[in-house]
Amino acid sequence: MRTIKLLIYADVNLNIMDGSSVWLAELLALISKDPRVQLDFLSKAPHQGGPLNGQVDKLVNINRIEKSARPMKPEQAAEVIEQLDNKNNYDRVLVRGNIEMGKELVKFLAGRLVYYTLEPFQRRHDLSIREKIEISELLNKTAFAIVQSERMRESYSSEFDLSKEHIYILPPLIPPIMKRPSFRNQINSICYTGKFSEEWGTPDLVDVFKLLKEKLPFAKLNIAGNKFHGELGGRKGEIQTYFESGDGVNWVGVVSREASIALSRQSDIGFALRSTKIDNDESQELSTKLFEYMSSAKPVILRPTKVHKDLLGSDYPLFAEDNVGAANKIYDALTNVTLYKKASEMSYEAYKNFAKSVDHNEIIERLISYQKKTILFAGHDLKFLQDVMAAYENDSNYNVLIDKWSGHTKHDENESKQMLESADVIFCEWGLGNICWYSQHKKPGQKLLVRIHLQENQVPQYLEEANIDNIDQFIFIAPYRYEEFVEMHNLPREKCKLIFNTVDNERFALDKNDDAKFTLGFIGMVPWRKRFDLALDIFESLWKTDSKYKLRVKGKTPHDYPWMKGPKFADEFVKYEEQDARIAAAKWKDNVIFDGHGNDMPEWFQNIGYILSTSDFEGSHQAVAEGMASGAIPIILPWAGAETVYPKKYVYESLHDDFEAPTFDITQSKSIMEYAKHHFTTNHVVSQIRELIEQ
Repeated sequence: MRTIKLLIYADVNLNIMDGSSVWLAELLALISKDPRVQLDFLSKAPHQGGPLNGQVDKLVNINRIEKSARPMKPEQAAEVIEQLDNKNNYDRVLVRGNIEMGKELVKFLAGRLVYYTLEPFQRRHDLSIREKIEISELLNKTAFAIVQSERMRESYSSEFDLSKEHIYILPPLIPPIMKRPSFRNQINSICYTGKFSEEWGTPDLVDVFKLLKEKLPFAKLNIAGNKFHGELGGRKGEIQTYFESGDGVNWVGVVSREASIALSRQSDIGFALRSTKIDNDESQELSTKLFEYMSSAKPVILRPTKVHKDLLGSDYPLFAEDNVGAANKIYDALTNVTLYKKASEMSYEAYKNFAKSVDHNEIIERLISYQKKTILFAGHDLKFLQDVMAAYENDSNYNVLIDKWSGHTKHDENESKQMLESADVIFCEWGLGNICWYSQHKKPGQKLLVRIHLQENQVPQYLEEANIDNIDQFIFIAPYRYEEFVEMHNLPREKCKLIFNTVDNERFALDKNDDAKFTLGFIGMVPWRKRFDLALDIFESLWKTDSKYKLRVKGKTPHDYPWMKGPKFADEFVKYEEQDARIAAAKWKDNVIFDGHGNDMPEWFQNIGYILSTSDFEGSHQAVAEGMASGAIPIILPWAGAETVYPKKYVYESLHDDFEAPTFDITQSKSIMEYAKHHFTTNHVVSQIRELIEQ
């Protein structure tokens, strides 16, 4: 399994709660959960208690490093990072900082630095040509750059000549969604959590609340935070006093993120009316606090910027341009049940839609993507998996391991354990003893997939004993089997995927020999459920209409398997001997040809115009797919699910003595080959499997 030695630093003080420090604490929590990461965290400031430091203290897989008795400046932090890197030789160093800090870091971290800087965007109108060139050089030397949104990626790509593939979008680290919200006003309260600054609209918050109180005297204002930036337009003292003693104001100070979210959920409307310097039509940043309100199904007061309209919809009713408008909109929402419900539902639905598009765990994959993944294929019979394994063996981004079991439960456990240590992805072919063992030994951070055929329902104990929670995906080769297994084993449908078996269409697309139009093909007469007797019935019926018809049988006979002569299969062996006698006594005996076992299937199919499938039951019967790839016409008896895998017109409900085969001609043969290309081609099926493995 791939691992990474990672150092994280952000020019953010965890002793003070604001959006940036909440972001850092959440990022550390996210990354420390992954066992593939050996995480060092360099703290900007010494630990002085508080909820965010407390949150980080609870993390397990993290080593916190403090190197200064006072908050470090960017240039100090760069020196410390270099010292730590010389000592620990990190694989990646993830830093949030300004442009100058990045320029220092990339001198010794080129190709390893993962950099998140908002400064180029915040100063985009003030940057000189020289500065733009320097930023371009900085970001192009990183392992990759981090931004918050697609619009910001577009901006960085065009402004700084940076490939979009070099820019990773890390959306806001959003809170869990509130379940079953009421969408109703509760106590006429507004909520603000975060830092206090003029640009973040703190003076406006006070003025809007005062205007609201004139119309709604019982309104309340809930505030969380303790970080004052600047003089707040010369009103810092006034605002602090108002927070401490204003009528209807509840200032709880600095609290944990959980408490901050709880405060949002106890309130009725979130306040996010930041200054036009921050929120305008060129803005691309979405506030973390905005999502805290939305996740609680709370309407939010905010500016009608392009990014906000894209998020909430242009018809969202609580956009405001100024303080008077904001106070009026809040009053209307708190006194109009219908309006409040509409705004609340729009806020909640917008959050759900955004959350669906976000997978923060992708950051781990991006951090370790420079390393090859190792995929482990495990099972007792891998013949149907050859094309998939070959695709990965030819992919320079992957190492391939094969754990070949000698039976349903027989394997070298020590060898399996060694391979498991190296694997990022485990692919179990057949859900038998292999899936029991791997589902019980899989490690955190590994992905486990199993492909189900048919045999698993004959020995259901293996799936019953497997740890289903540890299996990430179930792949089924036929729709009927998909439904059968889901119902029988109560498998979660969100983990189940239908992907047909592969056929190397090009190998089978050989010209037919002249006698193919009168030749039936039958592959694998053992075990008895393959119903060789019915194949003989079909052949005999056609031979009676034209003695040019032949039946060619591919594969081993019962006499080639010593175990078929044992007591367990005695009854079946008698049935086969009856068919031997039937052939020997028939006028058409010379037209039944046993070709034996061999790896010459494409060449064998050159002689075959019709492929027979007469089994009592099948998973998908790969022989039919291969026959179609060669242009052979299927003749299929109705085993359960046959019509869900192959065209219904080739599935015959019953056989009559006067059975007539469809006429073999080149046009129909080519049409059948095209069907096989569309449904069973190796590239198509392998790409579907790869999508599951790599998502």
